[in-house]
Amino acid sequence: MEGVSSFPGGDMAAVLVTDGLDSKLTAVEASAIFSVTAATIRKWASLGKLAAVGMDARNRKLYRLADIAACEKATRHAAGRGR
Repeated sequence: MEGVSSFPGGDMAAVLVTDGLDSKLTAVEASAIFSVTAATIRKWASLGKLAAVGMDARNRKLYRLADIAACEKATRHAAGRGR
């Protein structure tokens, strides 16, 4: 899949990201790609920084990959850890 290797998570991203930036992931799946925990992703959602875009078959909230990436980047830069 073209461009996937540019995401943190490398090979795991290739498995989870099927629709590019529009891919919908659970907090646990997203935590396997980004350098944050599933609890952090859920906290971003509870703070209104990240919106769930649906639910999976097990009633877990789904988040859009591009939205998670934007939150992670904003948090990283706010904390002074920009890459």
